[in-house]
Amino acid sequence: MKTAKLVIGIISMVLSVFVLFQSCAAGMYNALSSNGQASGTGGVFVAICLMIAGIVGVATRNSVKKGGALAAAGFCLAGALVGGVLAGDYSDLYIWSFIAWAFGAVYLVDGFYSEPGKLNLKAWMLVLALIILPPVGIILLWIDRPFKLSSSIITTVIGSVAILVMATNFIGTDSGSVTSDEVATQTSQTTQVSSESAANSSETQVAKTYGLNETWTVDGALSLTFTAAAVTDDRNQFDDSNPAQVVILTYDYENLGIDNEYMDLYISSSDFKVIDSAGVMASTYPATTDYPQETPVGAKCIGAQEAYGLTNPGGVITVQVEIYGNGLEKHEAVFELPVG
Repeated sequence: MKTAKLVIGIISMVLSVFVLFQSCAAGMYNALSSNGQASGTGGVFVAICLMIAGIVGVATRNSVKKGGALAAAGFCLAGALVGGVLAGDYSDLYIWSFIAWAFGAVYLVDGFYSEPGKLNLKAWMLVLALIILPPVGIILLWIDRPFKLSSSIITTVIGSVAILVMATNFIGTDSGSVTSDEVATQTSQTTQVSSESAANSSETQVAKTYGLNETWTVDGALSLTFTAAAVTDDRNQFDDSNPAQVVILTYDYENLGIDNEYMDLYISSSDFKVIDSAGVMASTYPATTDYPQETPVGAKCIGAQEAYGLTNPGGVITVQVEIYGNGLEKHEAVFELPVG
């Protein structure tokens, strides 16, 4: 079985990389859909077992001792068992678990096989039976007796557990399973639904246009008020944009419930799109301003400022605001501010 172990070992190592990436996608799908399944973790475990079994199988293919084959069998069968138990809606994991079981059966027979018995079964015949029809393979194992008694018992227990796990999980997943192609599709759809829900929840906020000193409030998230849109003569000697007018926006905001583990609420120019009175987009300008601050839940930032260079001076500027809250929920508002 030297050639068989070499081929199986190479396939195991290559396949483990594919299974690993696919399992990461399945894990992301589980997280986004909050379905409580651990199929992604199970897939990663299967990938690791296949990789280790492949390396051991290739490294010990020429050894006359059986330890290497049995070790590789152990990793393959452990992967098959865990994958079959945790597969859930990740239906491709049943395929990878079956392949792991098949490879494990080859290593198992190689490790235990001594010589043909009553039926004169070759090793490859027994392997084929254990892979395709495990119950038949177990029956032939006891009739032909090519293994020692202890080895036959171990093989029977392993085969019976594998049959039970796979049969139970296949019955439980007649409906609602997803293939590898569907994992990415459903992940995208889940994200899209979340985005649409967030957009719908903020439609009432976008419908109203706010003015100077009017407060935009998103319950449980934030409030924002622009208190000034003042012209300044401050110019930066290192800036070559030469705007017709520089306006400093002054604003206050309060964190009413946005709790981000990476950063507290921080509203800055990256959250604003400023349009001048003639409809031309304005750019930030390096004037002297009071910077916004990271603001935890329950706190306020007062007097934050951002400077913009306008192509067309005066009139009323429009500020479109987009802020992401908990769960990447997008909140939007529009302000129209007279320049003064």
